[in-house]
Amino acid sequence: MNITLNQVNLLPVRTWKWLGVNGTAVEEEIPGEFAAWEPQALNLPQGIKQNTAAFDGAEQIETGMGKDAEQFVLQNQNAGIHLTAEGSAEEPITAEYVLDATCPALADYNTIYAKENSSVTLVLSYRSQGGASVFHTSLTKIVAERGAHVRLVQVQLLGDSAFHFDDVGVIEKENAVVEVVHVELGARKVFSGCKARLEERRSRFEAETIYLGDKSRSIDMNYVAQHIGKETESEIHANGALLDESQKIYRGTIDFLRGAAYSVGHESEYTLLFSPRVRNRTAPLILCGEENVEGQHAASIGKIDPGKLFYLMSRGLSEPQAKQIVIEAQFTPALEKIPAEALREAVRDWLKERMSNA
Repeated sequence: MNITLNQVNLLPVRTWKWLGVNGTAVEEEIPGEFAAWEPQALNLPQGIKQNTAAFDGAEQIETGMGKDAEQFVLQNQNAGIHLTAEGSAEEPITAEYVLDATCPALADYNTIYAKENSSVTLVLSYRSQGGASVFHTSLTKIVAERGAHVRLVQVQLLGDSAFHFDDVGVIEKENAVVEVVHVELGARKVFSGCKARLEERRSRFEAETIYLGDKSRSIDMNYVAQHIGKETESEIHANGALLDESQKIYRGTIDFLRGAAYSVGHESEYTLLFSPRVRNRTAPLILCGEENVEGQHAASIGKIDPGKLFYLMSRGLSEPQAKQIVIEAQFTPALEKIPAEALREAVRDWLKERMSNA
């Protein structure tokens, strides 16, 4: 079975074709069938209800990767978590998916409906075993009603033979806050996207992404914050490192629609380059249909400071260990938002292994 998606991670407004950032196509062979996964027994805090299907209207929510990716997951889903938040949950809800040769294909469809003044955190982690060729696709849709607070954390630590895409769509009402944390450290090919519609006054969206490219790994990302209501806020930030012959495209868009007066949007991306053979492309974009707004974007690349590297190595660290410390420091804002210490340690161990083989 093969997957062919012709329009993925489309830039909201097209630019010069030769830049190669307007969008991408996906072609991949799927190494197995989408067999049914056993439902996970979740530890649900008080005030959180698990449902058997998505909430009404979820299909209308637009996502970052677009319709092609969304429809693929909906047609092939074999796992998923559907939550309704009715109160404030202090403890996170966690689920882990482990792919291997016996279960090589996963398409998980997740939804979160957060009622007025509720709060919920969902942590999803993905990894593979035994060097198996595996295929993972994920679709998550979120509605945060008035005053609700939702945090979605997705940690991807798949092996070198994995294909992965992760698609998210968000709608926010008045005074709602949604945080999305993406940790993209594994897989041979990575595609991720998130689109948030800030529909009502004083809603806020935060996206924190970290990524690591090594060997011939490719990473393709698209994040969009669409400001509709007045006094809305968005913060979109990405930090990453590229080694060997890896390549990356990052698209970050802040879109102020007419009527979104007094809204503020910030986006930034910083990439550390460890090899002259990497390919790094970034497309920061601000669209303005409203005059009285504040939008800022920044994209920068850099190499590790030789003086800093020498200092760390003079303290007894090897070069890979020194580089790991620098990268980990850059990833700290996202790592601090992972509520499970064991998962944070798993990410650090993954970085250590990656850098030791760099």
